[in-house]
Amino acid sequence: MCFSADYRPLVFLERPFELTGDVVFGETKVPKQCPKEPRIAFNVSYHLPEYVERVYRALETEDRSCPKEILRLTPPPFSGDCRAERFSPLTTVSGLDAHFKFTKLPSWIDMLLHRLDHAVSAVVPERVHTLNMTDHIDVQARVPQFTNDTEIQINGGAIWFPSRFYHNVKMQHSYTSRIEYGFLSVCSLVHDKLTTFNDRVIRLTEAIRNEYRVRDSFLMTADCSLTPKLAIFVLDDHKGVQIYTGGNYLIYEPAGSGVAATRNGTRDVPPSQTVNINDEQLIDLRNIVYQYPPDDEFYDFRVYIDREGVLVVENQLNGAVVQYGPTGIVNLLLPTVHKGQMCGLCSDRAV
Repeated sequence: MCFSADYRPLVFLERPFELTGDVVFGETKVPKQCPKEPRIAFNVSYHLPEYVERVYRALETEDRSCPKEILRLTPPPFSGDCRAERFSPLTTVSGLDAHFKFTKLPSWIDMLLHRLDHAVSAVVPERVHTLNMTDHIDVQARVPQFTNDTEIQINGGAIWFPSRFYHNVKMQHSYTSRIEYGFLSVCSLVHDKLTTFNDRVIRLTEAIRNEYRVRDSFLMTADCSLTPKLAIFVLDDHKGVQIYTGGNYLIYEPAGSGVAATRNGTRDVPPSQTVNINDEQLIDLRNIVYQYPPDDEFYDFRVYIDREGVLVVENQLNGAVVQYGPTGIVNLLLPTVHKGQMCGLCSDRAV
């Protein structure tokens, strides 16, 4: 049997999830070569509602501690009065499409498809003799807005289920389950609201920042063990972030984002995607994943810009993941076993 597939993950506001491929099984006379048939070709995709991008662009959130840009991070650092329910219509899947095409299947599979065809035809409200499911199966699932029902169409036959298909692409994530089961602890900074590892919300006044100030930045959190592996400093005015991993550090200042005047009006200026490594080299992260040291099998950290424009730093020394998103949002995902070693604003432990 041969199996091949191509996977494209869902990118918020840009593209749906898509999985395409085929399964081929049977005997072949040529060694190490797949037979051409019998074959099952498939294409599966799911997507957000069509109105998501339009609503997101028009959305104005007056609360700076709960901006819409929080949705760019995965998972978003919801906390306190910034609840996931506020944005769930924009992050909940409303449609699923699946297409299966069958070519010269064995008789026993063909018989099973015949029985499936009879079973589905019997429950379709309209009088249907056959749905031709031995040749192909097309499935479409839709969750209409403002209803609690799910409409499923199978080869044109419609079935209504009195329950709502629910999948939140931002909250139902592998990180989320690890957080819920206590394997990961989270500390986040959204504007002037910091949520500690213990879910305590702190409003960062100038006095609090000054307690943790180091020149033009303040300490968000640091590993205060005998062998420190991580420290995060937030630059003043949310201009960027400075992250230490062991004996190395990187500085990211996404200056340039905003609007620039041109002869014909204005244009958007994309943020810089350059990171400063140890004040020794500037790395352009467009379309690359950089690790340090570059050529070592066991590296200290890996840094890249994800598909939603968020800087991601993966610290291999203690398993931490640091995310720096639009409008200066900082999110730290830390294995809980290391939480007791941390000090600073994210922890109840002083520096």
